[in-house]
Amino acid sequence: MSSLLVQQHSTAAPTSSIRLASARRLIVKIGSALIGDAETGEIRGPWLETLIEDVVRFFARGQQVIIVTSGAVAVGSSHFNHLDRSLRIEEKQSAAAIGQVQLMRAYEQSFRRHGFGVGQILLTREDIDDQHRRLNAASTLQQILKVGAVPIINENDTTATAEICFGDNDRLAARVAQMVKADVVVLLSNVDGLFSENPHDNPAARLVTEVRCITPEIEAMAGHSLARHSSGGMVTKLMAARIATDAGCEMVIARGNKSYPLAAIENGGPSTWFFPLTKADQCTMSANLAGNCLRRSSEQP
Repeated sequence: MSSLLVQQHSTAAPTSSIRLASARRLIVKIGSALIGDAETGEIRGPWLETLIEDVVRFFARGQQVIIVTSGAVAVGSSHFNHLDRSLRIEEKQSAAAIGQVQLMRAYEQSFRRHGFGVGQILLTREDIDDQHRRLNAASTLQQILKVGAVPIINENDTTATAEICFGDNDRLAARVAQMVKADVVVLLSNVDGLFSENPHDNPAARLVTEVRCITPEIEAMAGHSLARHSSGGMVTKLMAARIATDAGCEMVIARGNKSYPLAAIENGGPSTWFFPLTKADQCTMSANLAGNCLRRSSEQP
């Protein structure tokens, strides 16, 4: 595979710092495993406060941040702990309704301490696929930012059905980035990024630090999430990367369960960056494809 398309070495700290600092508008997606305690379902308040401080620092630099948060079902499920079985769909939707209130209260209280208001938007895939609804959502996001508040988005799990839901907030974050012409999507997860193999199975697996084309080889590296309340995994993150980069937006996957997760990325912490294809990359791919075709032709009797 061309070194232009994949790199498996450590990314220099200034590079990540420049990438985030130069973005005019960022989408920050927070996974369920980060915001909610896996055992109790309680919101991890101290961790959330450090994330909010990161976001406030970005706003102070003149940047705009839109948060896409998971966790409503995970947080709300604590009300169903008496059930010795998996939750049925209607119970999950009820858990989402309860948990969403708790999530927004936590975000609102934390941002208010820094002088910011918040605005909640709940979306389904149907809202983004429909042009009229999509334009309304984009306009609402613009107005929330215009008045100096922070938009906080989640999938509307209380009404979404299999036909109209994303099922994961990775792709939702990428579609929001596409909708508002964001510069960078940050997927904060419980992994450092994309590895050449599953690091739980092979400790020698290498972190892929840069991807400029999502090839079948890259797709083969992905695996599904094992987290209890997570609906995503590396597969959905690669789907999100394809959506984001096709829209001209960069995307980064990084571990977010440490304090100040955005600062950690800026300081060169482990991560995987996905980039839109440049004209040079496209020419390289075309040349490689042509070369492969010539080789196959010459091998024929």
